[in-house]
Amino acid sequence: MTAPKKIFLVACEASGDLHGAHLISEIRKLAPGTVFCGVGGAKMQAAGMRVFHDMTKISALGLGDVLRNYFKYLEIFHETIRNIRKEKPDAIVLIDSPAFNLRLAKKISANAPVLYYISPQLWAWGKRRIHIVKKHIREMLVILPFEKDFYEKEGVAVKFVGHPLLDAIPELPDAAVLRSQLGISQEQMAIGLFSGSREKEVRRILPVMLKAASYLQKDIPETVFFISRSANVRPEIYDTLLQASPVKVTCPETPFYELVKAMDFAFVASGTATLEATLIGTPFFLLYKASWSTYLLGKYLIKVPYLGLVNLLADTRVVPEFIQQDAHPETLAHEARVFLRSPELHEKMREEFREVKEKLGEKGASRRAAKEIFDFLDRRPQTTGHS
Repeated sequence: MTAPKKIFLVACEASGDLHGAHLISEIRKLAPGTVFCGVGGAKMQAAGMRVFHDMTKISALGLGDVLRNYFKYLEIFHETIRNIRKEKPDAIVLIDSPAFNLRLAKKISANAPVLYYISPQLWAWGKRRIHIVKKHIREMLVILPFEKDFYEKEGVAVKFVGHPLLDAIPELPDAAVLRSQLGISQEQMAIGLFSGSREKEVRRILPVMLKAASYLQKDIPETVFFISRSANVRPEIYDTLLQASPVKVTCPETPFYELVKAMDFAFVASGTATLEATLIGTPFFLLYKASWSTYLLGKYLIKVPYLGLVNLLADTRVVPEFIQQDAHPETLAHEARVFLRSPELHEKMREEFREVKEKLGEKGASRRAAKEIFDFLDRRPQTTGHS
């Protein structure tokens, strides 16, 4: 009888902790005796992983946070290397977080085979650091279809497993039911203002959205506005911004996905919420505003034609992107006014959303990723440990 396999996982952020927990649950179904240990958060711990460090509690929001926590990160980094050598896992699974994980891969790939789930966006950065993947990663488990082509061209073993968001978004009630629960009448046009999940982002973007909303309401009086408060942002941040707002905004307790589904239209900060809105089918405009140093650095480094994942997946501008100085309230209001008065534009965007959703494949990304890891371990000869 073979000994149970041991997998060392590394997830540094809340999203990685969630994906890691789903992965552990799915691997357990295939191989109940598997032992899990590594770096992760409360969700991975609840799924049965022995957690050496919870980095989700110190995840960085920007360069300032990285510098402030630098020595803490360094300490965890070196301790993780020691733990891997001590635990002698059969495989190491790195989840997202390239700043930490690609550096780690270079140090530990000699100790056990390394698989990477949720790829670093090397395709956006002009292949920077692809040499690390080629040398140190045994297999990439990717969640976007064009990532498979990217890695195959580079000669890297890769498997497209589908996008975990397809599993994360539940079956939602009909929009009419949700609108009724929110008190939105048939005559009203409901617009969501989704300004991101980080304080700096909300401070920078929500005032622009609120000002654009005030212009819109003057032209289309039947508009009503809603926001979803992020749990990562202190309530007083929202309170202060909304008190200064020229327009009335409702902040319901409705779950985020249900609120998105109930909206006729939304302004959405660049990030995961744009893909969530796409999959739910709510038309939106994308906004991005950063510090000028971050913006200029990104403009220099990023090598893709669009910021929004929906546009990258469609390979065309499905959703208008208002970036930096273009994210101006009057411009946003004018473009939104044109869009809202055109049922044809609405339907065209929804149809393109359906096509993008099809490209992401079927539900079951975590299950397929788990199966690939299980098969990989099954193919490997049984060893008594790694050097």
